[in-house]
Amino acid sequence: TPSESNSTGKDVFKVENSKVIVAVRVRPFSNREKNENSLPVISMSGSETAVRNPATNQVYSFSYDFSFWSFDECHPNFASQAMIYKTLAVPLLERAFEGYNACLFAYGQTGSGKSYTMMGFDEDRGIIPRLCEDLFTQIAQMDKQQVLYHLEMSFFEVYNEKIHDLLVFKAESGQKKQPLRVREHPVLGPYVEGLTVNVVSSYSDIQSWLELGNKQRATAATVMNDRSSRSHSVFTLMMTQTKVEFVDEEQCDHRLTSHINLIDLAGSECCSKAQTTGERLKEGVSINKSLLTLGKVISALSKQSQNGKKTFIPYRESVLTWLLKESLGGNSQTAMIATVSPAASSTEETLSTLRYAKQACSIINIAKVNEDVNARLIREFKAEIEKLKAAQRSALNTDPEKYRHYLQEITSLRIKLHQQERDIAEMQRAWKEKFEQAEKRKLEDIKELQKAGIAFKMDNHLPNLVNLNEDPQLSEVLLYMIKEGETTVGRCTPNSKHDIQLSGVLIADDHCVIKNTVGKVSIIPLREAKTYVNGKCILDPTVLHHGDRVILGGDHYFRFNHPVEVQKVKRSSCGSMFLHDGLKDFEFAKNELLIAQRTQLESEIEEARLKAKEEMMQSVQIAKEMVQQELTSQKEAYESKIKSLEAEVREESRKKQIQELNNQKAATKIQELEKTKQNLELELHFNKKRLEMETLATKQALEDHTIHHAKILEALEAEKQKIAEEIHNLQKNRGNGNKTTTIPLNWNSLKLSVMIKEANTISNKLGKNTVFYRHDKIDNKTGTVSSVQVQVRNIKLGITTFWSLEKFACKLAAMKELYESNDSNKAADIFYDPADEWEPDLSDASVSSLSRRRSRSFMKNKRISGCLSEIKLQPIQNIQTSHVSGT
Repeated sequence: TPSESNSTGKDVFKVENSKVIVAVRVRPFSNREKNENSLPVISMSGSETAVRNPATNQVYSFSYDFSFWSFDECHPNFASQAMIYKTLAVPLLERAFEGYNACLFAYGQTGSGKSYTMMGFDEDRGIIPRLCEDLFTQIAQMDKQQVLYHLEMSFFEVYNEKIHDLLVFKAESGQKKQPLRVREHPVLGPYVEGLTVNVVSSYSDIQSWLELGNKQRATAATVMNDRSSRSHSVFTLMMTQTKVEFVDEEQCDHRLTSHINLIDLAGSECCSKAQTTGERLKEGVSINKSLLTLGKVISALSKQSQNGKKTFIPYRESVLTWLLKESLGGNSQTAMIATVSPAASSTEETLSTLRYAKQACSIINIAKVNEDVNARLIREFKAEIEKLKAAQRSALNTDPEKYRHYLQEITSLRIKLHQQERDIAEMQRAWKEKFEQAEKRKLEDIKELQKAGIAFKMDNHLPNLVNLNEDPQLSEVLLYMIKEGETTVGRCTPNSKHDIQLSGVLIADDHCVIKNTVGKVSIIPLREAKTYVNGKCILDPTVLHHGDRVILGGDHYFRFNHPVEVQKVKRSSCGSMFLHDGLKDFEFAKNELLIAQRTQLESEIEEARLKAKEEMMQSVQIAKEMVQQELTSQKEAYESKIKSLEAEVREESRKKQIQELNNQKAATKIQELEKTKQNLELELHFNKKRLEMETLATKQALEDHTIHHAKILEALEAEKQKIAEEIHNLQKNRGNGNKTTTIPLNWNSLKLSVMIKEANTISNKLGKNTVFYRHDKIDNKTGTVSSVQVQVRNIKLGITTFWSLEKFACKLAAMKELYESNDSNKAADIFYDPADEWEPDLSDASVSSLSRRRSRSFMKNKRISGCLSEIKLQPIQNIQTSHVSGT
């Protein structure tokens, strides 16, 4: 156990030629391993670690410098975060103050607890934050008149064999990280060219930079680990100690430099167990390649230490091992912690990790104090001068030639001393210029980070906005300070000069202005930018109070904090005002926005209902008028034909009475004419019946259309009633004292409303004639809303189509990308999909359908009338001809 081996821990670190200190830590079961009912296969006794292979029941035993048991908190030898830091990191920090380089790196399978050991979270802080805090605590206790401290830091990652700087602030414009290159100094060893090096003066500075670097580090979810580190992160502290010494009553600066490397390696993984594919598989290949090279380096260094012969070490086969050259087998005090899983399913990976760690125990580093060469030379020269002076005094009267030689040597040494002093002065001047440039760049970086909500130094008297997010881990991580005077808020663009820069389609270029005048803070919306305070959309300047919720653009949630106002209220009422307010979190702001938007949602539903009713009445009225007009025209045409036929029949009857003595042929023709008249009357009766049937069918279709619209109105009324019931239940729950209330249906509707607003905003700004509406699909049988779609209407062409919510979400993402890139060539592909079936509006289609049916009916009747005319005219001409010939 660590307690037993602590007695020898400090002795291990105190040797000049020190070996790599190796420790093993076993973590508790993960949720995945608990669900699989895994059994533990690791046991520890003192510094011994034993693994039992469940397949063969063979026990493998390994001995290390330290074995940390973190599997069970109830165990008497449980190793906590504080204990591991005290055992491994504190001795390294002591050697760093002595002027040695120090390195600590974590190695192990993915999901075995490396990042937790090195970085930790919340109260369970890891080695890195504890060491940084302890470093500044010890510096604060030192006498600054005798020792001056200068601290610098860097933070980068090795991702896919490429180096990325994690301390470079990047705007949200989609730009990719630029890889850096590794160079090697003949004395200082490998270094990263162009890496950001920041001067830090307090633990809060390091904490802010660590927060930025961890956010930008490459992580992804695999089957083995929800947040697997996909890159190797290297955190470096460079400490320079300048001690003031007096040699021969002259002041001399003695400078010591120490590099502290804290490395969190990416986890080794088996691709089949982690079930990685695509980009995750490529990342796993790069990770395993660098870790395989690290294993080869450890193996070669182990053989070299055991055999005592010079061996080729393959440092340059991987970027990771090249950067670890000084930490493994070089000038550094190095410690390694191997993290393993206790589960039986990870036995092979555990044994592989333990074998690597056992080989690392044999590595010997040659560590030396990183002393300033010039200071050491000056001290040696002055000591030599004192030695020569003493020799001069002892041999003053003995040998004149030796005395002259001593004088020449003293003169040459003084010349060298003055030259070294000039070099030191020039070096100090160069370092002073570099320090001024670093301070200037630090101030510029701090300004850029403050615009993104990352504050290094917080003024407890200034009001501020803190972000709220649906994910609790991302909530309250960004802090925007409200300075005295005006603080502008707008879209994040490359040339933007706003104090607070936000991203999103609904964020305007100039969104709002926040004024802070003598402790009174007010927010002023600009033009049509959407700004909500406590759920209500504001149009005029509004005063903000402590705890108010501010929503910008519909998707950026903030809580306003006013420390001065809180202190005033606490002094006046002992803080009773804030005792009953409760926690103003994201759920509270979301529910508040939903309740405040109740009137708007009801008005939209009422407007949709009235619009649907108006369209239905217009279509029904147009159909009635056209049917009535067609019936009237048909009736007039038939009546005119009947009158003309009756007139002809009367004329023929009169001629028949006058020509009673006509021949039998005329009588036969008259009978045929009568028979033709009967046929025409039958056809006329048939046409009347058919017209009545068509009228009844048209009337039935109109009634069906009316019933369909009535069902839509009933569904809308039901949806309105449902929203009213949910709002009543919400108010009832709030009245009963419930702190959290969820409204999933209305929240989805609100999110859809925000998405439709974003789509309409992009269409309007790109000059497209496309408008998006919400469309509820009604079930004809039940009369309820079966699904929700998005209606896409082209105003210019008068055509409409419907998109599903998934397709609309994909299209909206493409519209945002198009809006950010401003590429008009892809606009047609996004707003018009060839796979969609575009059709005219419903009202026009129904009218056109009725018109086509009536036109066909009219043409058919016209053909019948033409046939009647041909039938009736021919007998009349024949009768007249026969009458003339008879006379």
